[in-house]
Amino acid sequence: MRAVVITKHGPPEVLKVEERPDPVVGPGQVRVAVAAAGLNFAEVMARMGLYPDAPKPPCVVGYEVAGTVAEVAPDVTGVAVGDRVMAGTSFGGMPSRSPSMPRT
Repeated sequence: MRAVVITKHGPPEVLKVEERPDPVVGPGQVRVAVAAAGLNFAEVMARMGLYPDAPKPPCVVGYEVAGTVAEVAPDVTGVAVGDRVMAGTSFGGMPSRSPSMPRT
């Protein structure tokens, strides 16, 4: 998958589009083919190194996404492959497709 990555803390130029392995869907998770992702103040602060809850670089940005469910863990109910969804994530939501996220 292609993803927007904070490569290190700094100015906007530290953001890079990189190829990353597709995430593995774990228990209680779904994988979404992302059609749109938000960019908000938390990502900007994380890029600058000012957001204490952000993962350490390199990390994939993105707290909110919309797209289509691409894969569902066996223990997940109430959502199916092909469903259109929007979701909040704990970073990792700004690939060009397919982040894993807990189903809530």
